[in-house]
Amino acid sequence: MNRLFTIIELERMTDSQLEHLRITLHRLLALSDTDTAERRNILASLENIDRVRNRRYADPAPSL
Repeated sequence: MNRLFTIIELERMTDSQLEHLRITLHRLLALSDTDTAERRNILASLENIDRVRNRRYADPAPSL
């Protein structure tokens, strides 16, 4: 079973490490059975990768 990658773990990774992990998880997703814990962990990990990447590239809020 694939483990869930937490946001804290992912924040410690470089952009290239995140991209490599994202590609690997997409490949595993294609091989996974529907409605399994493994698939849910893969999907949640992919969502967490998106959150980390979006947070890194978000424009900072303007100072008042």
